[in-house]
Amino acid sequence: MQASEERWLIVAFLLPTVAFMLLLLWYPFLQGVWMSLHRWPFMGDPEWRGLGNYTAFVNAEYFWVALQSTLIYSLSTVFQLAIALVAALVLKQRFIRWRTLWRGVMLVAYAMPPVVVGAFWLFLLDPGLGMVTHYLIGWGILEEPIYWFSDGSWAKWIITFVATWTFWPFMFLILLSALQAIPDSHYELAEVYGANLWQRFRHVTLPHLWSALLVVIILRLAFNLAKIDQPFQLTGGGPGYETSILSVLVYRFAFMSGDFGMAFTVGIFLVVFTLVLILPFAWLFQRQFRPGH
Repeated sequence: MQASEERWLIVAFLLPTVAFMLLLLWYPFLQGVWMSLHRWPFMGDPEWRGLGNYTAFVNAEYFWVALQSTLIYSLSTVFQLAIALVAALVLKQRFIRWRTLWRGVMLVAYAMPPVVVGAFWLFLLDPGLGMVTHYLIGWGILEEPIYWFSDGSWAKWIITFVATWTFWPFMFLILLSALQAIPDSHYELAEVYGANLWQRFRHVTLPHLWSALLVVIILRLAFNLAKIDQPFQLTGGGPGYETSILSVLVYRFAFMSGDFGMAFTVGIFLVVFTLVLILPFAWLFQRQFRPGH
């Protein structure tokens, strides 16, 4: 086959993928950028504003509150990773009995629909009927009920906790699969050379697990920051804007205020915020496959 024919064959195979990305990814994104430059009401004609939406959002009193809430919510990725890594390492040990049963138990929260999980925690944390408040008062930890979702300082961490509880099994599955792919002979050789538990983790487990760790961090950061159903169900973005992470703020502007221009403006900020968090891990992941590493 001649070089020109090979090039045309490569183009033919790539064309559907390129067309898919242009139509379903780049066109909506560019349309969103265009809409963010307008006052774009649900009813009525759009009005050109230029960078007015961006200026208004940055100068709004809730801007830093929303960024702080989004940053705290993104910390759920760190908590998910810590729990998932410990659970995967424990279940990798040979002395653990009924490992299949424990794996199934750990996946229960992830198997539940997020809306059901939200309703579950709304009930548990209800100040009047919830078990959490009941037992905390009974044990003397609290003197009176706490309105968890009405207190901004508590609500930020509650939605972060619920996200951690719901989605850490996703990381657990991937990390456990990566751990099981490590040959036992590597650990046996390390033991022959007198490596202790920490040294085996550092020099055997971690190098084999590093790529999987980066992948789950990137995926969970992207998924967490795009979530809206569970945080909105728990708090509605309130009180005020205290738990209005950027994804919830997009929903509030679009479907509660009817201002699609401002909604897409916040969406652009969300894209930038996500990229700022993800790109360092993506760079580390790409660096893994460079020659000499």
